[in-house]
Amino acid sequence: MARLPIRSIRLTGLVAGLLASLLVATVACGGTRTPNAIESVDGTVAATITDASDPSVATPVDADVVDAGGGVASTTSVVDSVAPTSPTSPTGANPTLPGSPPSESTVAPTNGPAQPTAPPTTPTAPAATATPSIPDSTTAPVPPPAPPPTVEPPPPANPSLLAGLRIEPEYASGYDRDLFRHWIDADGDGCDTRREVLIVEAVTTPQVGSGCSLTNGSWYSVYDGITTTDPSTFDIDHVIALKEAWDSGAWNWTPEQRRSFANDLSSPLSLVAVSASSNRSKSDRDPAEWLPPLAAYRCTYADTWVRVKLAWNLSVDQAEYDALSGILAGC
Repeated sequence: MARLPIRSIRLTGLVAGLLASLLVATVACGGTRTPNAIESVDGTVAATITDASDPSVATPVDADVVDAGGGVASTTSVVDSVAPTSPTSPTGANPTLPGSPPSESTVAPTNGPAQPTAPPTTPTAPAATATPSIPDSTTAPVPPPAPPPTVEPPPPANPSLLAGLRIEPEYASGYDRDLFRHWIDADGDGCDTRREVLIVEAVTTPQVGSGCSLTNGSWYSVYDGITTTDPSTFDIDHVIALKEAWDSGAWNWTPEQRRSFANDLSSPLSLVAVSASSNRSKSDRDPAEWLPPLAAYRCTYADTWVRVKLAWNLSVDQAEYDALSGILAGC
C-alpha cells in the first residue's frame, strides 16, 4: 500500500477538522443542515450533508487535496445519491454526532398506537328512597266514626199464624176514642208514649232536651219510605187501630186494659212511627181495606197485624182473614 506524503496527511487532517467544526457550528446555531454521514476513503474525508427540512436532498462535499507539486494527493468519494431514510445503526437507532441534540427519531417508539384516555366518570349516587313516616306514638288514635243506627228488621212472615185467629163479625157500635187513654208517661221519666216510640225507632238517635223535646234525630217511615228530621211530621200509628180493636173485642175490656193497649211498649210491634200522611190515609181500616203504599213492606205489615191480634186476643172478620191469607201466601 503506498504511503501518502506527510504534507498531504496534514492537509487532509486540517480539512477534516474544518469540516467537523463547520458541522458542529451549524448544529449549534440551529442550522437546518446536519451531517448525515462522514466517509473516509484512503484516509481522505468526505461529508454528505442532508437538509433537515428535506431529508431526500443530499449535498455531497468533495475534498481534493493538492500537494506542493501540483498533483492530486487524494480524492474523496462522491456520494451520488442518498436514500430518503437515514441510515440506522445495528441497534435500529439513528446515529448522532457527539454533542448534537437527539432528534425525534431517536425517541423509543411506543408499543402500538396511543390509546385514548377515557374521561373520568363521577360515580352516581344511589337514588334516595322515601322513608316511611312513623306515626307519632304520643298521638291518640282517632276511632272511626260509628255507623248510623239501622232499623231492626221485622220478623219474617208466618202464614201458619192465621190458624190461631178467631173469625167473628165485628162489633160496630159504642166506639169512643176517649175510652182508650193514650200517650201517658208510664215510667215517669218525663217522656210520654209518643216520644218514647220516636226515641226507640229513630234512625239517628235524637238529643233529648227539656220537656223531652227531640232534636238532631232522623226517622224513616216503613209505610211509604219517607224520611224526616222533624219528629212533628210523624205520627205514632197503632198497628191495630183503636176502633178496629174496639170492634174486634176491646168493647168488652176494662178501662185499664184499653189504656195498656193504647200505650203498649212491651212489644215493638204494637206502635210504629210513620209519616203523618200514611197514618191518616190508613185511618181505622183493616188489611182488606188498606195496605202500606210501600209494597215491599206489605208482608211484614200483614204478619205484624196477625201477631198483635193474637197477643191481645182480638178476632178478625172474614174479609180481613181472606186478605191476610192472600198476602201471607205470597210471602
